[in-house]
Amino acid sequence: MQGQLIQFAEAGRPSQDIPRWAKFLIAFGFICVDTESLGRKIAIVSMPCESAAAGLVALGAMRRRLAAGDANDSHAHFQRIERLASENGIETYLRHNSMQGRFRLEGKDPKGLVWARRIQTSSGKNGAPRTVIFPSTANAWRFDGEAPMQSVQGGALPFGSFYAQLLENGNPPVQANLSTSDSSVCLAGRIAGESVTKCSLDSILFQSHNQTVTLSRLLTIQGWSPGTISRVTFFNSRTCQIDRSTGCTGVVIADGDGAFLKVIEASEFRHSDVIGVFHRVVERDRLEAIGVKIAELAQWYKPEEELIKRLPPAPRGITISILKRR
Repeated sequence: MQGQLIQFAEAGRPSQDIPRWAKFLIAFGFICVDTESLGRKIAIVSMPCESAAAGLVALGAMRRRLAAGDANDSHAHFQRIERLASENGIETYLRHNSMQGRFRLEGKDPKGLVWARRIQTSSGKNGAPRTVIFPSTANAWRFDGEAPMQSVQGGALPFGSFYAQLLENGNPPVQANLSTSDSSVCLAGRIAGESVTKCSLDSILFQSHNQTVTLSRLLTIQGWSPGTISRVTFFNSRTCQIDRSTGCTGVVIADGDGAFLKVIEASEFRHSDVIGVFHRVVERDRLEAIGVKIAELAQWYKPEEELIKRLPPAPRGITISILKRR
């Protein structure tokens, strides 16, 4: 069994096979990154005590992206341009790194090509040139008013064998993904700050043969893994800043009730799926705040039953709730 090849240690305790609760959280993250499911999803994972559960869910989500073809920043950026070009009644404007002026997305032609037309040059004169945006040239384009797309440069991920062994079932990682950055998965850190979040993730160790790696390193967050590409972005819930600009976040895993409430209100994640992970040993007013927010969402969301059916049984003490946009 693949999962048995990796040993797991938590907070200085002896190594063991990956425990059932940790396997469940990794599998939950893996299954919830469902690109075939339409409509925004909001999930709540309630834990019986404080833990690095959010990091394990993020690891599962990252593992799913590693196994998907074309799962990288450049492809996701082009997909966003392509999707907006297909939306009727919405005007989208772009800028180019070297061509002057402002461009309007004109849509896709019968051959599937995405076209942009220059509507204004820097001198104020209208321009007529049209140009095709190809997947290979998409990185040269940015959305008007947004920062340029940032594709992290660096070496390949050094722990490829760990990702391959994490799941007992599941497609293996695509080799090319181990060398290209991806920003679809975002971890929103604890409201207490980034250092507190990282300290929690550092308490989880994975061991295979003669290698040992912390959960924080496996997540490849840019500031925690210098010199390598990054496959997970980090949102600082304390400052409300994300570590790099991409505009294509697919899912945010919020570590704690405070982070969840910040993410739900953040404009940059209004189209992203959100997974809130928190423990129940908190003050009553904090639990009530979560309850109030879920009640508010109920008028726009309904229970997501199909995704729940695909999950393995939750270990005792872990409860799951998933909502889907009506």
